[in-house]
Amino acid sequence: MRIGEVNQENYKQMLKILGVKDTTNLDKLMGKSAKEMEAEFDHSFEAAERAMVASGFGQEGMLIREGDTSWKKIIPVSDEVRDKLIEVVRRQFLANKDGMSDYRDGDEIGAVYRKYREGIPPSERLSATYTMSQIVREENQRLYNYVTAHVPGWKAGQIIPDDVLKDAVLSVGYFDKKV
Repeated sequence: MRIGEVNQENYKQMLKILGVKDTTNLDKLMGKSAKEMEAEFDHSFEAAERAMVASGFGQEGMLIREGDTSWKKIIPVSDEVRDKLIEVVRRQFLANKDGMSDYRDGDEIGAVYRKYREGIPPSERLSATYTMSQIVREENQRLYNYVTAHVPGWKAGQIIPDDVLKDAVLSVGYFDKKV
């Protein structure tokens, strides 16, 4: 029994306690029964995705079916977006000077993801997002590895010397363009 049905039954019982003998008008007032409404509700994946998009909480093609991992693959993304992501990661790494990021860092990267997804087919959006996240992860890891190789004992959160930061950002070896 659903909560709406329980509440409706409780309300009917309360009316009877108060002396109301006929609660049939309550049924009319409440409209369709919870069971009727449940039968009409579309539980499909497609309906859930439409509702998500209509609510403004996501883009078409971004809902993941339970158990589906086929979208976890590297696909080609434009050089422009790859370079933009690397630029953002490097700029944030320089700005923070400690190898850590703050909550705003994800907002800027997320905006790059969203903008890129708008221009590609919905069927490619999950894989493109996965690929872009790998680009970000690889560049963060490359910068982290560079700093740990040049500053013995450095741990994330400790201040990085400016000369090491500059060299880390200017050094080559970031995510392969061919991907």
